[in-house]
Amino acid sequence: MKRRPGVREARRPNRATVSRPPSADIRDRLPRPTGSAREAWTRGTRAAQIAVEIREAIMDGRLALGEALSEARLAQAFGVSRAPVRAALTQLQVEGVIDVRPQAGSFVFTPTDADVIAMAEFRAVLETTALRLCFARQRAAALDGMRTAADAMERARAADDRLAVARADTAFHWAIIGHCDNDYLIDSYRLVSGRVGALRTHNLIAADTVRKGSLAEHRSLIAAFARGDLARAVAILTEHIGRMRQRYQLVRGRAAQRDG
Repeated sequence: MKRRPGVREARRPNRATVSRPPSADIRDRLPRPTGSAREAWTRGTRAAQIAVEIREAIMDGRLALGEALSEARLAQAFGVSRAPVRAALTQLQVEGVIDVRPQAGSFVFTPTDADVIAMAEFRAVLETTALRLCFARQRAAALDGMRTAADAMERARAADDRLAVARADTAFHWAIIGHCDNDYLIDSYRLVSGRVGALRTHNLIAADTVRKGSLAEHRSLIAAFARGDLARAVAILTEHIGRMRQRYQLVRGRAAQRDG
């Protein structure tokens, strides 16, 4: 039976408070149910599927960082009562992608610089450990997954498809995590994957151009991994993850200049 880590306490209250008003067209920005999604509605709870769709909308940038989420509008959009929406938001709060503020409501998370630093440190520990494990246990499969994701990222960059670039970037890192053959590590990574994906998409969409460096770092990591230089691959991955804070600060600085 698959083991699950303990449930984490609610997020700290000292978060960035930039917020956006709720949007009336929220249903238009939520993912359209696919066949598998409709099956999930039948097999699982409505709250679980609502959480999946809201999380995907946040990770894809359709719901902006800091945006207010109205229970009433979400319930209307999904055609359900407020109870499953409230349960879904509670689950997303545990994952850290939703902030619930007393007397204010629910908002898409807005990370502080300290949050981004802590997230990068957490990612570095998990992803470098996963890289070592998949090198020892599922090297060929991990390598194939990374190459496939890097190819997809290159095609998306050539088409200037920011969302496709972000999704391929996410797939690249999941190729490492998903082949580590350690359920505890995979489940721990899921705790931050929503926030990491949302930040990645936010940075890409807000940037002037799609950064060439990220793809080049992926290619360098693949090359080191393929030739058996694990130490070099780990060093490249560590440096790559560390740039997450720099990219977020750069995007925030540009946004502040535009708003100012």
